[in-house]
Amino acid sequence: MRSIHTAIATILFGAATIAVAYGAASTPPVGDVEAVQEAAFGTPPAAAREAKRRGDGVVYQEMLETLQKSGMLVKFNDGSKLTLGASSKVVVDNFVYAPGDANSKALISIPAGVLRYVTGEMPKGQTTIDTPTATMVLRGTIVKVLTSSTDTLLVVEEGSVKVHNKLTNEDTIVDEGNSLQISSTGFGATDQDETGDPAVDDGITTKTGNGNNNSTPEQRRGNDRSEPTRSTPSGNSTGGFGG
Repeated sequence: MRSIHTAIATILFGAATIAVAYGAASTPPVGDVEAVQEAAFGTPPAAAREAKRRGDGVVYQEMLETLQKSGMLVKFNDGSKLTLGASSKVVVDNFVYAPGDANSKALISIPAGVLRYVTGEMPKGQTTIDTPTATMVLRGTIVKVLTSSTDTLLVVEEGSVKVHNKLTNEDTIVDEGNSLQISSTGFGATDQDETGDPAVDDGITTKTGNGNNNSTPEQRRGNDRSEPTRSTPSGNSTGGFGG
């Protein structure tokens, strides 16, 4: 016969396991998966890594990741869209949204990989993308970001982005049609407008269900606009991020 201590420990462990599972399952999603190319995964807080499929929810502080040749498209509750390219990881560090609430905010961190972000109804200046070398505050923006542990490529397709270089403590603003390299040597202007990742540059490609035809889900914000005219990148500013 098991001791009473063993029995109590078993009961407590089982209750804790159920509580963790229930907590992960009952967390309200902050977004949903719209498309998956090849394979993608999510690891919610205090839960196991699981394969992501179209229609699955994405929760606060969930880590999303893709494999080689993979991609994933997530639509958040404010209408913003995140395209994650191959061999990438992002964490939804913060996402609080209520229509008309000026305190709504989003923070997405990407330690390595590539993404495209299209802002939605989140107030301007309240969406931040964080990489190992840069903190980028988006204002009505469509951006592409390619990052590693040593540098970050930012491409601004629409809107503007306030950029802080974590390694040099410099700040600058990157306007529509411009791109920037952010590294330990500072800011470097570049003409690069693609990341080299097909899912991020061209959109997620998925099977339609009718034969082998492919389709690309809508990834723009609002109506289609003409391609922006490229201009000279903004110069560095010495002050911090103003309003």
